[in-house]
Amino acid sequence: MSTEIYQKILRNPRYAELVGRRRRLAWLLAGSTLGTFFSFILVVAFKPSLLATTISSTNVTTIAIPLSVAMIVFFWVLTGIYVRRASRDFDGLSDQIVREARQ
Repeated sequence: MSTEIYQKILRNPRYAELVGRRRRLAWLLAGSTLGTFFSFILVVAFKPSLLATTISSTNVTTIAIPLSVAMIVFFWVLTGIYVRRASRDFDGLSDQIVREARQ
């Protein structure tokens, strides 16, 4: 693409909207991921006995195992949310902005 098209894209108010929406979503999902992960790390550092608690008296599996699996599933869900929003909202808006800039 030419410099002229890039300038048209940058001046388009929909481009500013796209950047803002994508940035808000990225910060929300990144904050959720980091908050969850660092909360787990803080529990490991300051209250490891909590994670060493067994699920039941007859079981040797600690609560840390299902909690870790739940975190991984949560991170996958967040990735799915981003992919869905990107393909549903951001891709269409991106294509529209580029089409308008090429006219």
